[in-house]
Amino acid sequence: MGQPSDTRSTIELLGRLMGAGWVVALSIAGGAGGGFWLDRRFDTSPVLTLVGLTIGIVVAFAGMIQILNAMWDGDSDSSAEKPGNGGQDAPGGDNTTED
Repeated sequence: MGQPSDTRSTIELLGRLMGAGWVVALSIAGGAGGGFWLDRRFDTSPVLTLVGLTIGIVVAFAGMIQILNAMWDGDSDSSAEKPGNGGQDAPGGDNTTED
């Protein structure tokens, strides 16, 4: 009835890679589009378009690294640590800390 574990993990991997692709595409397009809009508004063509494109590429690269690191570490989210416990799970599954 359900999918085999191997097929499910392949589909999950493809979904995460597609997510990384969207992060890259939208970051670059957003940076270039924002720079283009500012160039038209302030008549500084092509300076702000190139600045926006550069910022978009840097953001895309950082986002891609964060997503790929989360994939290689086997995390379901891209956070490095869980708040309140320094990334360490307490025995028994209770992740709360009392001060």
